[in-house]
Amino acid sequence: MAQFRLFVDSSNGVDVDPTWEYLEAGSKIEDRHRVRSGRSYVYKWGDFKRFEVPVSFVNSNFKSIVNSYWDSNADLLFMEVDNPSSVTSVRIVNEDLPIGQFIAPYTNQFIGVIELESY
Repeated sequence: MAQFRLFVDSSNGVDVDPTWEYLEAGSKIEDRHRVRSGRSYVYKWGDFKRFEVPVSFVNSNFKSIVNSYWDSNADLLFMEVDNPSSVTSVRIVNEDLPIGQFIAPYTNQFIGVIELESY
């Protein structure tokens, strides 16, 4: 599985090792209209990428950094470590705290899902 880096600038950030449930998807922002004659019009306003990055067995340092990014609504960069030419500007869009659940029986290992969307 590929390794990713989530960071604000080159001096700080975290390396993310997603589980096998990693998902990368894209969506278009568009309107479709059909007129009486039957002709269809499509107006594309833009597009965005969406990433779901499940992580497990992460330490409290990783948890604190990612949760602080979410709390401050930080503008982040997301890239694959093996392909540094493909960098995506993202934000963490989770409804709730991205990482906050303990992995039993450990008291210093956590699990969660980081939901990212480009802007």
